[in-house]
Amino acid sequence: MKSESFVSVVVVIPTHLNDIYSPLSTLSTRLDEQYSDYEIVVIAPGLDSTNAEAEDRVLKNIPCVRIIQLSTPVFHDVALAAGLESAIGDFVVLWNPLADPVEMVTESVDKCREGVDVVVGVSNHVRSLRYRLIRKLMNVALRTIDYDIPPNSTGLRCLSRRAVNAVTRIGRFHHQFYLRIHKTGYPADSLVYTPLKESEGAGVVKSLRRLMRLVVFNSSRPLRWMSLLGFGGSVAGFLFACYSVIIHLFSGLVVEGWTTTVLFMSSLFIVQFVMMAFFGEYLGRLLDESSAQAEYAVVYERTSDIMINLDRVNVMDTSLSIEPNHVQTGRDGLAPKILREEWTH
Repeated sequence: MKSESFVSVVVVIPTHLNDIYSPLSTLSTRLDEQYSDYEIVVIAPGLDSTNAEAEDRVLKNIPCVRIIQLSTPVFHDVALAAGLESAIGDFVVLWNPLADPVEMVTESVDKCREGVDVVVGVSNHVRSLRYRLIRKLMNVALRTIDYDIPPNSTGLRCLSRRAVNAVTRIGRFHHQFYLRIHKTGYPADSLVYTPLKESEGAGVVKSLRRLMRLVVFNSSRPLRWMSLLGFGGSVAGFLFACYSVIIHLFSGLVVEGWTTTVLFMSSLFIVQFVMMAFFGEYLGRLLDESSAQAEYAVVYERTSDIMINLDRVNVMDTSLSIEPNHVQTGRDGLAPKILREEWTH
């Protein structure tokens, strides 16, 4: 028997729509076997990621697909946010058709229904030593801003409806969409699986830039660290000034400390410029937050020729759901039961 839960799957086109036609077709078949209601929300980030011919092929042959065309290429986080805001399902799955197996969609929904509002995909593949070292250092840094994710986590996520509502109400998505999911505070759990294709991640420089963006745009703690660093530099400068006065009073050989003076002044300038760099980042953050510019613009939206199951009627023989659902998505039978008890009394 098919599940009564409405499942939305958000897919961001990685390269071109033609490259993911086969995974989308397989996904649609599996969703149709498991659920009475479902949709596949395909986000096209930029005009080069799709064309009319590719869209017609998908929309005519694969049911329940919605293609949302964005005007310009955007951050991957922003594209996912656009799909999340458009999804209407009780459960929303963020799925990568080139890396995640199709069965992970249904398995993540089943795990989410057990009582966790956020399911995080975790790869069981053994990564290279370089990747593990960089990832470990990044995780240590991210824990300082209360972002603690499982090791080897992937982009696969499954969110309940209340988690989706919480995510879409907070933050600006291009400042780390996955962190916003974590910040909802709802119960979360991991789902271990074997990806179809592993990625060793970005290079060291790009990873550091991404880490800087995560830390700066999602926490004020680096500003506190720079304040402490500036305070330490001020104390060191004061101690050095005292040292210079004492040497001048008791020995008069101030010239002999010229090398030390230059070295110390250079150190202070380094501290000062590091502080100014962070202050510049936060000034950029303030300007960005005060900007009224939209994060993305939708050019158009197209849907499949078949968007509903013609064999399904909108009348049920009972108001209570027989399948377990512990995340309060609205279809667990709690509200109908309360209403019926109030009506009988």
